[in-house]
Amino acid sequence: MPTLRLFCVFCVICGLLQVPTSAAAQGMDHAKMMAAEQAAATPPSQAAFATISEIVKKLKADPSTDWSKVNIEALRQHLIDMDDVVMRSSVKQSNVAGGVQLDITGTGKVADAIKRMEAMHAMALTEDGAWNAKSSEIANGVRLVVTAKDANDAKAVAMLRGLGFAGILTEGDHHAMHHMELARGGGMMHAHKP
Repeated sequence: MPTLRLFCVFCVICGLLQVPTSAAAQGMDHAKMMAAEQAAATPPSQAAFATISEIVKKLKADPSTDWSKVNIEALRQHLIDMDDVVMRSSVKQSNVAGGVQLDITGTGKVADAIKRMEAMHAMALTEDGAWNAKSSEIANGVRLVVTAKDANDAKAVAMLRGLGFAGILTEGDHHAMHHMELARGGGMMHAHKP
């Protein structure tokens, strides 16, 4: 199912960011390289299924789960949005003082997914503490400006610019918590309401 590729993409991106970039700098780690290759080979529908399956297991293990509010379909729709944003959007990156400006655009359902996701992601990035992030709506998408907390920290600014759009999406520890909140029927702003 091609519309559910995003979780797999996030797994690959996260895995690749942890794989050593050079044998001389960090030594060869075949286990990490093989894990990243295996994640890249995982069919997208299986990766999304694995995400949903893990959430369902956690919900079942938690005796406080209110099953009358659980909404797994909202999580599935969010995973579709994530896939559309990462795989089907167009991104124009430019440098700004202290970081980057990303114009993220698309057409049809991709533009809608961008608008649902990016404002909340900007807020989460800022709350996580490493970056300042602001989003504003533009034609067919969103402008996301992300800067280092200390605009004079050359290393942090270089990291932001190197991460670019896809790397910045992986930043923060909010993804798993957000997925659980959606599944529990929480009122997240960019969630679909099936």
